[in-house]
Amino acid sequence: MFNITDTEKLRDAYIFLTFAQNAHAAAPEKKANREIFITNTKREIREYNNRPISNTRIISADYDGRIELVRLPDELDTAHKEDAAEWFDDNCYLEVCNSPYDCTGQEFTSWYHLFQRRGHWYAYHMVSRDV
Repeated sequence: MFNITDTEKLRDAYIFLTFAQNAHAAAPEKKANREIFITNTKREIREYNNRPISNTRIISADYDGRIELVRLPDELDTAHKEDAAEWFDDNCYLEVCNSPYDCTGQEFTSWYHLFQRRGHWYAYHMVSRDV
């Protein structure tokens, strides 16, 4: 019933669930349908709340780029900065491809900065867009 994709739709699902649980059904077939709706809504809420968390957070963004905070894998926690940089270059760095056309919309890495926080490697990653 709900396609929960953000916190606003999650809030709406919780409100619907509260009203559905407190409503009184007059006929048994209406009560059965209400229970199905309640079960489906609870399932969708659980699926949204238990979704996998991304290792990338967008810090700021506008029409021509964004700055991301990327957490590198736990296996790199004890690695040196050069190893973390190599992993980032292999897995996150976006190369720019030359094109004879202007404004391709292509994304590419402008810069990145690696650092450690709470024992984990992170990177600020500036992704620009050719506009």
